[in-house]
Order: sequence, then C-alpha cells, then structure tokens
Amino acid sequence: DSVNQRVLDIIKAVRERGDAALVELTQKFDGLQVASMAELILPRERLELALTRITPVQRQALEKAAERVRSYHEKQKQDSWSYTEADGTVLGQKVTPLDRAGLYVPGGKASYPSSVLMNAIPAKVAGVT
Repeated sequence: DSVNQRVLDIIKAVRERGDAALVELTQKFDGLQVASMAELILPRERLELALTRITPVQRQALEKAAERVRSYHEKQKQDSWSYTEADGTVLGQKVTPLDRAGLYVPGGKASYPSSVLMNAIPAKVAGVT
C-alpha cells in the first residue's frame, strides 16, 4: 500500500463523507476520541489560556514569526478586477474568501506552533473568518 494511495483514499473519504470522515481520521491518526467536528474547535478562552503557559521569550518569538508570515502573505493577496472589451464583454476575476477553513495541527511528537502560523495566518489574510 503506497503512501500516494493512502492519501488518495483519505481525500476520497473526505469528499464523500465530509466531517464524518474527518472525525474518524482524527481518531485514527491522532488518537483523539471526538464525536463531532464541534469538539475540535477550540474556544478563544482556551487559546488565550495557552498563551499564559509559555514564556515571554517564546511568545515574542511566535509574535515575530506571525508578523513575518502575515507580511509575506499580504504581498500574495490578490484583488478582484475587471475590464470591458470594445464589444462590451466584461472580463475579470472575482476573488472571494471562503467562509471558514479547517486546519490540521499535528500534536504529539510533531507538535509545532509554526504549523498553526503557516496555516491560520494565510487564511486570515485571504479573508477567511
């Protein structure tokens, strides 16, 4: 069973069964027993509490990294545009952010805060709420 086939199977399961597949995959790969996606959404209070558990030096490093990631992705951001051809045809591109995005944040031995920064900040810059 190749890695590529496993990835294709995961993508297929998520496309076909959506959140139910994600919950099962969370249980399988992360060993986290949850009944629904709602249990995977961290409330703001819990995130703020986590910030109190790191040192000021760690927090400063994360804030600097976040600033750099944000700055980079601001430069990538595209705007909507359009123009009208001589015959009256309107052509262009409409850039519309997604309403929400799910992020995979590994835990355990591969628990890196940079994974959160590199996934959440570009989504925020793009306009995902």
